[in-house]
Amino acid sequence: MAAAAFAGAAALACETSWTRLLGLALGHEQLGVLAVLAGFFGGMALGAALAHARADSVRAPARSFALLQVGVAAYAIASPWSLTWFGGWLPGALGLAAPAVLSVVAAAVILLPATLALGASLPLLVAARRQVATDDARGLARLYALDTIGATLGVLAMIHLLLPALGVPRATAVAAALALISAGLASAGWANERPNEQVEQAAPARDPDDGLLRERWISYVAIGVTGLLGLGLEVIGVRVLAQVFSGTIYSFADLLAVWLLGTGLGAGCHARLSARALGRRPATVLVALVWALALSVALTAMLAKAAPELLEWLAPPSSAWGRRQLAELATAGIVLGPTTILMGACFAHLLALIAAPDPNVTPARPRSIGLALAINGLAAAAAPVVFGLWAIGSLTYAEVWAAIAWGYLLLAVGIAWLRRFPPRVIAFGSIVGGLTLLSAGAGAGSLVLVEDEGDAWTIVERREGSLGVVGVSRTTQAPGSIERPLLRLRVDRHFRMGGALSIGERRMGHVSMLLAGPEARAALFLGLGTGATAGAGLSYPLTQLTGVELVPDVIEMLPHFEAVNAGLTTDPRVRLLPVDARRFLRADNGAHDLIVADLFHPARDGAGSLYAREQFTAARERLSPGGLFVQWLPLYQLDWRSLQMIARTFVDVFPHAHAMLALYNVETPALGLIGSASEIQISLAQLERALADPERSALYRELALTDPRDFLAGYMLDRAGLIELAGDAPINDDLHPRVELLAPRAELGPLTGADNLERLLTQRRAWPDGFVTDPDPAALARYRAATAGFADALAHYLQGELALRRRLASAPSTAPVFTRELLAPYLAAYLREPAFLPARPRLFAAAEADPILAEWLLPAMLERTPNHRRAHQAWLAHLARIHDQPRLDVALAAWRELGGD
Repeated sequence: MAAAAFAGAAALACETSWTRLLGLALGHEQLGVLAVLAGFFGGMALGAALAHARADSVRAPARSFALLQVGVAAYAIASPWSLTWFGGWLPGALGLAAPAVLSVVAAAVILLPATLALGASLPLLVAARRQVATDDARGLARLYALDTIGATLGVLAMIHLLLPALGVPRATAVAAALALISAGLASAGWANERPNEQVEQAAPARDPDDGLLRERWISYVAIGVTGLLGLGLEVIGVRVLAQVFSGTIYSFADLLAVWLLGTGLGAGCHARLSARALGRRPATVLVALVWALALSVALTAMLAKAAPELLEWLAPPSSAWGRRQLAELATAGIVLGPTTILMGACFAHLLALIAAPDPNVTPARPRSIGLALAINGLAAAAAPVVFGLWAIGSLTYAEVWAAIAWGYLLLAVGIAWLRRFPPRVIAFGSIVGGLTLLSAGAGAGSLVLVEDEGDAWTIVERREGSLGVVGVSRTTQAPGSIERPLLRLRVDRHFRMGGALSIGERRMGHVSMLLAGPEARAALFLGLGTGATAGAGLSYPLTQLTGVELVPDVIEMLPHFEAVNAGLTTDPRVRLLPVDARRFLRADNGAHDLIVADLFHPARDGAGSLYAREQFTAARERLSPGGLFVQWLPLYQLDWRSLQMIARTFVDVFPHAHAMLALYNVETPALGLIGSASEIQISLAQLERALADPERSALYRELALTDPRDFLAGYMLDRAGLIELAGDAPINDDLHPRVELLAPRAELGPLTGADNLERLLTQRRAWPDGFVTDPDPAALARYRAATAGFADALAHYLQGELALRRRLASAPSTAPVFTRELLAPYLAAYLREPAFLPARPRLFAAAEADPILAEWLLPAMLERTPNHRRAHQAWLAHLARIHDQPRLDVALAAWRELGGD
C-alpha cells in the first residue's frame, strides 16, 4: 500500500514539473496549457490499455511495477534538460498556426515514455496485491485512495517546497527518488508473491436487475462519461475561481491538491463501505452516486458564487501571503470538496464493478482494470478540449457548469433505465434532480465573480473567455468628460488597464520609439492591454507593427480604446496575434528593429517566465542588427529581490544595457530595461528633430515629452549600474524559475512602488559617454549639462512626491496636505531647473491654498525667474486675496513691464 502512495507522489510531482516545462514550448494560451494536459492523460490511457491484458498474466507484477517506476525515475532525472531542449525546438517546428490536434500529439509523444509507465503502474500494482490478498474491491479503493492522497502531497511539496528551494533539476531528482522508493517497497513487499485463487465475492445482488456484473459495458460507459464530466468540472471550476484567486503558481497547485485530496478521500470512504456497496445493491449505489453528483455539481455553483465573500472573510485584503494561501485552499475545499469526494467514491465503485469476477465463471477471478483506466483516461484527455476550448468559448461559465450537472443527471437516469429500475423511481429521481438543478442554477445566476463597477463606471462590454472575464467599462467623471469619457479594461479581478488618459502607457511607447531612432521600420510589442503603448508606434514611419497578446478577448476589445491606441485594429501596417509571447519569439522567423515587452505582473502564473534568461535570449535573437529590446518593469508590483534577479538576468543576456524611467509617477512607476547586442547610441540631432516634428507636436505636449533636455532626465543606470543593482542575485531561468516562485510570496503594498523608486534613486548614474552622440562636441557638452540640471530637478521632484505619497498614506484626512517641509523638494526642483515642468503644479496649488506658503514660495520663484508670467499671475492673485494693496501695486507695475494687461 505504501508503494501506491509513493508512486502517486512521484507521479504528480513529476507531472507538475513536466507540464510547466512543456507548457513553455506550447504556450500559456489555453490551447498550449490544455494540450499538455490532454497529452498527459492520453499517454496514461495508452499505458493502462497496454497493461489491461498483461497485468494479471505477468508472473511477478510487483517487479514489473518496480521496473516501470525505475523508468519513471530515469525520465524524471533527464527531463529538465530534455524538455528544455524540446521547449527551444518545438515552437519553430510547429509554427504559429499549428492545429490543436498537433499540439496534443506533440505533448503526448514527448511525455509518452513516462506516461506509458505511469498509466500501466496501477493495473500492475492491483495485480500484485491480488496475489497476496482476497478483498479485491476494498483493496482497489484503498490503492486508488493512497495513490491519490500521495499525489496530493506530491503536488503541494513540489510547488511549495521543492521548486522554490531546489530548482527544477534537483526537485525532479527528489521526485525520481520517490519513484525509486515506491519501486523498492513494491519489490520488498511482494518478494514472495504467490497466486491466490480465492477471491472474496459479493453476496447475491438484490437490485432490480441482477445482470450488472454480466453486462459490464454500462460500467465502462459510465467510467468514461464520469471521467469526461469530472475533468470538465475541474476545467470550469479552476476558471471560475481564478477570477478571485491570486492567479499565482501556488493558487493552481492548491486547486489541484483539493481535487486530488477529495477524490482520494472519496475512494477511501468507498473502501470502508465496499462490502455494503457491492454486496447488496451495487446498481442502486451507482445510480445514487451519479445522481448525487448531479445535485452536488449544481449546488456547488452556488458555493462558487459566494467565493469572493468567503475568501475575503477568511483573508482580508491586508492579510499576509501565508494566510491568503490558506484562505484560497479552504475556499477551494469548501466549494469543490464535497463534489470531489463523491467523484472519488463513484470512481472506486465503478472500478470495483468492472473488476468483480463473473459469478457464472469458475474459478472466479477478478478482471483487469487496465481498460477501465484507459477509457477514463481518454475521456479525461478529451475534457480539456471539449470544455476548455469549445464549451467555454461558446457558452457562459454558468451554462458550462450547468451542462456538467445535467450530464451527470442524464447518466444516472440512463443507467437506471438500462438496469430496468421501476418507472416511478426513475420519474421521481428525474423530477427531483431536474428541479434541484434548475433551482440551483437560478440561485447561482451568473458565475462572473468580479465585483460590479459601481455608480461611477458602467459596463460597456464583457466576455467570459477561456483565459478570464474580460470587460470594458466607462465613466464621464474627471479627468474624463462627456466628450472624452474614460475607459477601463479589466481581466478578472486583478488586472486593470486604462481608467485615465493612458499617459504612462503612451509615454512608454513613444520613449521606446524615440530610442529606436528614425530608421526603425519593424516593431514588435509583447502584451497589448488597451493598445496604448503599441499604438504609439503608429505615429512613426513603421512599415510593420506586430502586437502579441495572450488573451484573445483583449484583442477583441481594442476598438473601444481607439482614442488612446491610434486605431490599432484598423491600420494596415498592424498584425495582431493572440499567442503566447514566449512561443511567438521562438516560432516567428522575422527580425525586428524594436521589441517592446509590456508591464507583466511577475507574480501571475506564467508571467515569471517572461523575465527568464531564455525569453531575453529569444528576444535578442529576433532583433535586427542594431535593434533594441525594451522591457518595462512595474516597480509597484515587484519586490526588490525580484527586481534584482530580473536585472541580473537581463545583463547576462544583453552586453549593452541601460535603464530609464518611463514617467515621473511614484505610485505606479515603470522602469525600462534597454538592451541590445551592439552599442546603443542616440543621435542628439535626430532626437531634437523628432521632438520638433509638427505632426507629433500635439501628442508630445499631452505626454509632456517636448524638451530634449527632459528626455534623458529619467536615465537611471548603465550596464555597470545594473550589475551593482543586481548584487548577488541569481539568474532567473526556466530550470530555476525564481521570479515566478518567489514574487507571489512578496508582501506588496500601496508604497511598494515608492519604496523601490527611492532605493533606485540612491543608485542612479549619469548616462555614460557614447550613449548620446553629436558631431559638435560643444553642443554635446551643453546638452549633457542641461540634462544634468533636469536630472537633479527630477531627483528633487521625486523626493517630494515620495514624501507626499507617504504622508497621504499615513496622515489623517483632516491634516493639511502641504507643509513647508513637504514643499521644499518641489521648490528645490524649480530653483535647480525652472524649465522642469512637473514641479510647477504642486507649487502653484500650495500657493493658492495657503497664504503663508505663498509668501514663501512665490517670491523665491520670481527671484529665480523674474520673467515667468505664471508666477507673476499667482503672486498677483495672492496679494489680491489678502488685500495687500501696497505690494499689489508694486506687483502690477512689474507685471505691466512684462507686457501684462
